[in-house]
Amino acid sequence: MKILFAASEIYPLIKTGGLADVAGALPVALRKKGLDVKLIMPAYQGILEKVAPIQQSINLGNPFGAGDLLLLETHIPENGTPIYLLQCQALYERADGPYVDKNGIDFKDNHIRFAALSWATATLALHGSLIDWQADILHLNDWQTGFAAAYLESWKVKHLPVVTTVHNLRYNGSFDMNQFSETLLSTELLSMHGMEFYGRFSGLKAGLVYADAITTVSPTYAQEILTPEYGDGLDGTLRAIPEKLVGILNGVDYEQWSPEIDSLISKQYNTDNLEQKQTNKLALLQENNLSEDLNQPIFGVISRLTEQKGLDLILEIMPKLLDKGARLVVLGSGDKYLEAGYLALQDTYPEQVSVRIGYFEDYSHRIQAGIDALLIPSRFEPCGLTQLYALKYGTLPIVRQTGGLADSVFEQGEKPNGFVFEEASTKALEAAMERCMECFHHDKEHWQALQTNAMGYDYSWEAVTHQWEALYKVLLTE
Repeated sequence: MKILFAASEIYPLIKTGGLADVAGALPVALRKKGLDVKLIMPAYQGILEKVAPIQQSINLGNPFGAGDLLLLETHIPENGTPIYLLQCQALYERADGPYVDKNGIDFKDNHIRFAALSWATATLALHGSLIDWQADILHLNDWQTGFAAAYLESWKVKHLPVVTTVHNLRYNGSFDMNQFSETLLSTELLSMHGMEFYGRFSGLKAGLVYADAITTVSPTYAQEILTPEYGDGLDGTLRAIPEKLVGILNGVDYEQWSPEIDSLISKQYNTDNLEQKQTNKLALLQENNLSEDLNQPIFGVISRLTEQKGLDLILEIMPKLLDKGARLVVLGSGDKYLEAGYLALQDTYPEQVSVRIGYFEDYSHRIQAGIDALLIPSRFEPCGLTQLYALKYGTLPIVRQTGGLADSVFEQGEKPNGFVFEEASTKALEAAMERCMECFHHDKEHWQALQTNAMGYDYSWEAVTHQWEALYKVLLTE
């Protein structure tokens, strides 16, 4: 099977969140299974320095008036995955991130930037002769590539099956109707059953209604988004097409995330020498000039600092736990008031709290290896990857029972591997953290059993590729 996999960010070329991790790892796992997968992504500033030499360049013309769209054929050196980079200097070569400027404001021309990516993707999917390779399946990811499904629909030609993966329904890529004509899409698509979205038009809704299959990044999230509470205005659309919806839990690339081979941590370890995790704990404390008492737990946060992630709940209850001797290590950025709140907490407890604003891949590995418990009190969580990384490192997640967190972390059952609470409240989170501290201090045997259980779960991409293969095959036989 030939799969054209479109995404707006792909690790290790560029990353702002979990989408990049998935787009960087799932195609690699599928290729190992024998599927012929090729990627397409914008050629953002600095990307060409991270890929192999360009093999060929195809000029797709200047349909959007922003300059010629050049399709550059190359591959990712780390894993050999073929990739087509869409180059257009005016659209993609910017010093800031892929979506927002240095002030965190969305680029005003995002509708054109990702319409162009989607147009090129749809063109490539339809006209494989351009690259002497005809895809069997088009796999889209989130709103940035959702417009591709709309182009295929508007061109009114028979085309290959389309899969749209929703990584987070909240980011729906909606724009003012005054900008619609700039996408070159047909106004026939602007109905409530099309890509119209509360008086605007949405790239994600286009990807949903014009796809042959919709996947979410966890089974629980697939059910949650059918409800008004989690549907973000798209639940009605999804309830009308439930037969399209499938939930497949994200995986982990254990070549990147495993304490047994991780070169970024102080001391490698596995379940046979789990005591070496203490070496990493001490190194993390020393790196951050925190109290070096190994008999007190370290809680960690590696996250976007947003209310979605429940990071405001932690701020409210953390002083009480710090007063009992706990430590807290935070890595992330996001809402300015939350950044300020965590920095203020660090100022109040300089020997117990360390906060770094931003994201540093190497440091996130050292945190996972060094902390005792990872805090993820999300109000909703489509999948979450940090808890999957934590489990492999024998770091016990403390999670709210929602989305992918509910599908991967269990406090009860045959193989418990963390601490779980149901209500998105300070009271419920505090109770879970208290249970964690009680176990850490007074039941070392159970604590170590939880760690061993956690490290024994297989959340590798290899473990889920059969689900993707099965979905693709169904689409090709329909």
